Amino acid sequence: MRGEGCEKSNEKQEKTSQNNDKNRLNHLKCYHGVQRKEEVAMLMKDAAVGMFLVRSCFVKSEVALGLILSVKVSKGESDTSIHHYVIDYKGNEYVLIQTFSDGGKSVTVESKPFGSLEEMIEHYQHHRLACKMRLFKPLKRPSWQLRHSQVRFDESGKLGSGNFCIVYKGKLHKKDGEVKDVAIKVSKDTERDSAVLMETRNSIFAEARIMMNYRHTNVIMLYGLACDLPPFMVCMEFCAGGCLESALKKYGKEMEEFERQILLIDAARGMRYLHAQKCVHRDLASRNCLISSEGLVKIADFGLSKTLKKDEKTFKEALKEAPLAWMAPECIQRESEFSSKTDVWAFGVVIFEVYTNAEKLFAGEEDTAIVKKIRRANMPSLESKTKLPAMQAVLSAIWVRKPDDRPEFQKILEMLIEALTPIQPSDLKRMQINNLKGVARTQLPDTHTELDEVMTEDRMEAEISDKNKKAQAEKKRNTANRKRTSKKRREEQPKSRKPRTTAAAPPSSANIRKAALSE
Repeated sequence: MRGEGCEKSNEKQEKTSQNNDKNRLNHLKCYHGVQRKEEVAMLMKDAAVGMFLVRSCFVKSEVALGLILSVKVSKGESDTSIHHYVIDYKGNEYVLIQTFSDGGKSVTVESKPFGSLEEMIEHYQHHRLACKMRLFKPLKRPSWQLRHSQVRFDESGKLGSGNFCIVYKGKLHKKDGEVKDVAIKVSKDTERDSAVLMETRNSIFAEARIMMNYRHTNVIMLYGLACDLPPFMVCMEFCAGGCLESALKKYGKEMEEFERQILLIDAARGMRYLHAQKCVHRDLASRNCLISSEGLVKIADFGLSKTLKKDEKTFKEALKEAPLAWMAPECIQRESEFSSKTDVWAFGVVIFEVYTNAEKLFAGEEDTAIVKKIRRANMPSLESKTKLPAMQAVLSAIWVRKPDDRPEFQKILEMLIEALTPIQPSDLKRMQINNLKGVARTQLPDTHTELDEVMTEDRMEAEISDKNKKAQAEKKRNTANRKRTSKKRREEQPKSRKPRTTAAAPPSSANIRKAALSE
């Protein structure tokens, strides 16, 4: 019994210690959460020499986080422009461990113990590191980095789940005091090994990075990412109407053709924007289209998405769990190839879903039979589902074998709007999506000017791009001025004594150092 009591006491002390660590890190302005070297390099790309941040990394073979001090030591974006030092936690005290090369030999130096991270940072703002420089100032956290304390949710508000995450409805407490309803994607199983935790974190982070700069009426908005400590959380725009697939299954039988067309135009506008941003979605389906409180369709779920490089048009990559019925012919070959035109093919399936009330394409057929039909572009007809001959023409243009022969979303939008012209607009009260809880579509798009808007939207985006370029140029000039000021300050600083050396680093910090080196 005594042993059990001691064990429970130790567990309680350990949890108290962990909570204290979380509180300390939550209040540390220079703490940037769990970050990899590559991500730190992106964050510090334009940072002045001497700027720094504190981050965490996973320690291999342990469910533990190690702390790292990352410092910008030279201009440029090379691997050597940032140094990474291990912060070892030794019973309520912090020790900075620096490893560097001296005359071809690897030397490890260990600082004196500090009572807090703030004390350590302040010390090295006045005393030199092993790299012969002092800490200048902390790198500001990006606006998308959220503190866990800003995000609130209750498990009763569960909206859905996936392989790595559970999605809840919750609240985001913004710094300006505003409280927003949000959808929160929360990582699962925080007690598993570090490799699984890191895989989960990387998956969440990759999706968030793709969404980070997107701002469009028909694309789900990202508010931020809480990655300071597990569980990791992504905060996104909350869509009261849920997914389009569910709405079609529930209210599709009563839906008029005008409403179906409006939903498709919304989705096509979102996809046209994403392709302009060089984003290939790769999982376009009615289940991944959400309906906002305004009754707008928004493209969501970027877990399989990829941003193409400047001159890149296609890429090859194997998908572990491919949604076969939505795949284009080139995606189910021996070497799967993806491009914006694979999304166009999938949009054809979305059209089919919208007109069949989310009926599954090739329902009940064997995979081998489905593959044969897709490869031959032997796809079903819409003629019995629509009164608009133009809609079958849209599908016929989309479902062609050669990717280059498929239309861009610009053209698809024009075709959808042209197909809509003969239809008399429904009364708003008759729109079935308004039956969804919390949804009220109060405005229909002006079908007489929508085409003009589509045609001029590219020019509007070009103007925004020009403004962004000017802002970036101004930012570079300001950065250059800061660097010159920083250099002048360093030249005026007196030299300090060389830190003491030790024969070997403590075993506990060795694992952290290995984790930092193997990132």
